[in-house]
This record gives sequence, structure tokens and C-alpha cells, in this order.
Amino acid sequence: MLEVKDLDAGYGALRVLHSVSLNVAAGEVVAVVGSNGAGKTTLLRAVNGIVAPTAGGVEIDGHDVTGKPTEKMAKFGMTHVPENRLCFPSLTVKDNLDLGGWSRRGKLDLDPVLELFPRLKPRLQQVCGTLSGGEQQMVSIGRGLMADPKVILLDEPSVGLAPKVVSEIMTVMTRLAERGLAVLLVEQNVRASFKIADRAVVMQRGRVVLEGKPSELVERPEVRAAYLGGAAAA
Repeated sequence: MLEVKDLDAGYGALRVLHSVSLNVAAGEVVAVVGSNGAGKTTLLRAVNGIVAPTAGGVEIDGHDVTGKPTEKMAKFGMTHVPENRLCFPSLTVKDNLDLGGWSRRGKLDLDPVLELFPRLKPRLQQVCGTLSGGEQQMVSIGRGLMADPKVILLDEPSVGLAPKVVSEIMTVMTRLAERGLAVLLVEQNVRASFKIADRAVVMQRGRVVLEGKPSELVERPEVRAAYLGGAAAA
């Protein structure tokens, strides 16, 4: 579904990504973990066309989409949910969700999103800025899903959220994969992401240094020391 091959990208003269390769199949959750500055966010931006790659390629279902504008990516079936719970605070929940469906034709269907996030249903006419942080994150993810994507990129969806809400968000990631989406999840909450990911990629200094099943990676001393406080994930 999503194939990233030998991707280089950066900002001006600053090269951040160095020959990054990974793939995400339909129905799969792949977690990308690493410390701050590892290049995780830049990876998502380069995959989605926000940052222009300087080498390598990105394919969706065999179609070369390398460096295409973000609005074109949506038409190929990719959606990107950035960090920081981006909702339009003065608009209602419904209006926020409707904005996510701009690339679709015909009547928008909220039901698939409300099935994933039932607590949004009684809040559809509520202004987004008055929601809790967790609810705003649900709106942000829901808006991305309104485009009916094949591939969803999520950047740190658990940041600043209570453990219970983090668990809800991670459960939604699993359900998206069950619906057949390819889910690429950037997370600093390694424990939470490893619980639901089919595979994980560890990045350091703009490079992929480890890749495998979470159950295998947690047995590696360097992963436990760097990301799990020295203990295996529960």
C-alpha cells in the first residue's frame, strides 16, 4: 500500500532524512519511534509532500507520488494528522469534520467517524475550542478520516493526553487497520504504540536503525534502555 524507498529530505541545506525506507501494508499498523530530533515528523512531512524529498521515492498502491502537493496526496488516498490536535476552535465539531471531506464527491457520511469516536456524536454542534484535549484529538483524527483514505499518517496523537484517552486512541488505530487502512504512526509513547503495532521502526539521526515486530524489539537491551526505562513493555 505505502512504500517509502531510500528517502532523503530536509530543510534548505539541513539534511534530516538519510535513505529512509519502510513500507506499510493495507490492514497494518507500523509504529515509528525515536528520540526528539530523530526525523520522525520530517519523515511524515516528506511522505505527504509538505517537505520536498531530495532523493528516493514514495508510492501508494504502486503510484509514484513523490513530492506531490498535499492536496494531490488526498486524491491518491493519503491523509496526514499532524501533531498538536489541530482543530478550528471557533467552528463546531461537525464543521471541522466536514472540512476533512473536501476531496470527496457527494454527500458526506459522518457515521464511520462517529462509530470510532462515539463521544463526539452529542457534541457535533459544540464549538471545538471548548472540547477537552482528548476530544480535540478525536476531531483531528476524524477530520482526516472524512477523506476516506487508504493510508493515514499520524504524528504523536497521544501527546498530552490522559492514559485512558491514549488507550482509546490506540484502540482506534487497531480498528482502522481492521477496516483495511495502512496506518503509519509516529509516537514517543513507545509502550502504547508497541501494544498495537504489527511492526515498528526505530529511527536515530534521520536513519532507520532497527525494524521488526514490537515483541522482538523490546527484547533488545538498547531499545529497553532508550525507550522503556530499562524494562520490557507490559
